[in-house]
Amino acid sequence: MFYPQLFKYDQKTNIQRIRREIEAFKEDSEEKFKQLLKNYFDMIVLLDSNGIQHYVSDSCENILGYKTEELINIPVVEQMIHPEDQEKTMLAFRDIIENSANGGTQYRHLHKNGSLVYLEAFGTNQINNPFIKSVILNVRDITERKKTEQLLKENETRLKELNAIKDRIFSIIAHDLKSPFNNIFGFSNILADQLHKKDFDGLEKYAAFIQNSSKKALDLLTSLLEWSRSQTGRNKFNSEYFELVTIINEVTELFKDSATQKSITIIKELPKNISVFADKAMASCILRNLLSNGIKFTNSHGEIRISAKQNEDHLLVSVADNGVGMKKEAINKLFQIENSYSTLGTQQEVGTGLGLLLCKEFIEMHGGDIWVESKIGKGTIFNFTIPVN
Repeated sequence: MFYPQLFKYDQKTNIQRIRREIEAFKEDSEEKFKQLLKNYFDMIVLLDSNGIQHYVSDSCENILGYKTEELINIPVVEQMIHPEDQEKTMLAFRDIIENSANGGTQYRHLHKNGSLVYLEAFGTNQINNPFIKSVILNVRDITERKKTEQLLKENETRLKELNAIKDRIFSIIAHDLKSPFNNIFGFSNILADQLHKKDFDGLEKYAAFIQNSSKKALDLLTSLLEWSRSQTGRNKFNSEYFELVTIINEVTELFKDSATQKSITIIKELPKNISVFADKAMASCILRNLLSNGIKFTNSHGEIRISAKQNEDHLLVSVADNGVGMKKEAINKLFQIENSYSTLGTQQEVGTGLGLLLCKEFIEMHGGDIWVESKIGKGTIFNFTIPVN
């Protein structure tokens, strides 16, 4: 027997069940979609035509540390993007609005912890789409990529520096080091020949030539050794407290004969009890090179003045001469290995330019600075600082 009311009841029940299943499916799909966006590597951002964000996907918390609600309805460019990147970011946004471009703009965005995150945004204009009415941005965290790019640039720069160092050292070995050894070889042959002939005239002169050339070769080898050690990280940095005046006196004593030969007066203007916390060997090397440089470019009967001044946060040391001086373009080359600058001294003394490079290297290892003041015919002043701990 057919019961219409039962059929209606079953039909109604089925419709309700189907609706529940549809609702459950929708809820499940929405939850899956939310989880997908939350764990998505990129952020999805919706903006109005004024650049105000009205939707940011939950993945923003993983990338920027902010919750979604913290990034909605704010002028994000003015408040969140690095000032140097704001203009190009707004230009890229207007380009999307006006020309339907897809972006590809890179910029730095503030992280909630105060750091900066590099982002890259690609966009599409859906303002006229009645269902979206927004500019859609896909925003990606490229911080690691930027770090890698920066590291590659630094490695490229370092490689160029190392190649310049290698070329410079080969040049020194091929030319500057060859010259004193040729002198030693040539004069020793003359010396040996005269001794064999029992001709003792001029022996003292030839012996002096050999001694001078040997000293040049030794000085050059010492500079090369110190420079190579600094570039390969084998120079151990051992700071200790010591009296700077003691080191300056020791160094000036080393160059006493060289200064006397050119009738150069070395004047010291040093306060008492200057205690410095630094690497003593490096400090000595710095002073040796600066004083040697001063003697080299000072004419006979000139003077070199060494002074030191204790300031609140650093110690200032100056080595000044009244020698030949330098042009500005020469000063700019002094501390560049690829353009290392070296000229003959007032008595044709030779050099390699490595000494000043070593000074710069050692001073910077201490956290100090070195700079030069010079005028042609008036002399040169080398100043350097060492921070006071």
